[in-house]
Amino acid sequence: MYGCQVWTSGFLREGDVFRPTLQTLHLNFLKGTLGVKRSAPNWAVICECAHKPLQFYWFRAAIRFYNWVLSSNSATLQLALHADLKLVPWAKTSRASDILRAFERLRGSDVYTQVFLQGLPICYSDFTADLRLG
Repeated sequence: MYGCQVWTSGFLREGDVFRPTLQTLHLNFLKGTLGVKRSAPNWAVICECAHKPLQFYWFRAAIRFYNWVLSSNSATLQLALHADLKLVPWAKTSRASDILRAFERLRGSDVYTQVFLQGLPICYSDFTADLRLG
């Protein structure tokens, strides 16, 4: 999952939990380990193994990376981030647009959206707590 904070933003949509190939491979491994049929419900397998979908970890990594970029000394990274944020109203497939759509299913979506669009750091502990509930 190296670099997932960058390459996974397209998989953060609500209906895409089991679409990525990596998630399918992970589920097949878990089903094989449990000795259940391949047709066993995916959510039951993930819960039985006390796992979360990879989407949870990818979203968390994306927000951690966002906060890191804001606090880094790299002017180039910060300019790229702010340029991506400015493209949100016009670009349907930007990284920032994907993250904003993913915020919609969280309890504090309005707060996260406002903070994100302003280019301010997101409170990571609050975000992960909401993500666990969402």
